[in-house]
Amino acid sequence: MVNERKIETRGRKPKQSMSQSFDINSVKLFRGSELQFSESLFRPMKTKTELDVILSTEGGLMPGVNLMLAGGPGSGKITLVIDDLAKFTQLGFKTLFISGEMDEIGHYKYCKRMPSFGCVQTLFLKDYMMNVKEVIEHVFDQGYDVIGIDSIAEVLEMYRDQNGGTAKQAEMWFLHLQDKVKKGHNKGKYYTSFINIQQMTKGEEFVGSNRLKHLMEAFAAVERSKDGLERSIHFEKNRDCDKDFKVYFSIYGGGVYYSYEMEKE
Repeated sequence: MVNERKIETRGRKPKQSMSQSFDINSVKLFRGSELQFSESLFRPMKTKTELDVILSTEGGLMPGVNLMLAGGPGSGKITLVIDDLAKFTQLGFKTLFISGEMDEIGHYKYCKRMPSFGCVQTLFLKDYMMNVKEVIEHVFDQGYDVIGIDSIAEVLEMYRDQNGGTAKQAEMWFLHLQDKVKKGHNKGKYYTSFINIQQMTKGEEFVGSNRLKHLMEAFAAVERSKDGLERSIHFEKNRDCDKDFKVYFSIYGGGVYYSYEMEKE
């Protein structure tokens, strides 16, 4: 796992400026009444689980949003995200899972344990470590309803290995690209929603800068109890939802099961 605050720049390529000559005439101001988007932006994508209630007030994941799930090792973040993608795929939505940590063998073993995950289209970034910027920009431009990414830290580290520069510059590239694609600026004109996984250290410290968290529409903490029996997801911030409670989930028997409260023995 990568802690960007501890990354040394020694041995990296020289820093490259991401700024370009700026045209002050490109600055535009809008009133809310002047903005126009397709009505499809307001049709939620439902997982048909208890999770829908905390994803949005309408029930389900709204199009065109960036959300982040953060949690410690073994909390269930990856399983939660792929389970959502599998459910969306089975309901006819176009989804993609981008794995910066697993390779094909690891993912194959994962799908053997969780058979429903096998339907999710997956990109393995380890196969493109020297061209990660071009590959991600290419697949984003194809157009998807939902893209899950594991993890932001790995993507940004690969980007810096390829292009040099600072962690801030890598974050700016990542955030700008997602912002463009979620607004429908892709070949398929999809209002893509992004489910971004971010790591927490064992000391429960957030990996990376708080800028990433603050510039997401939603931020959720995924937690696992010390005895390992209880897992939960709780949105600390969600602009699409006014609900404020945890949804619990269990991983067993090849599936993920959700509930509002843990059953009492």
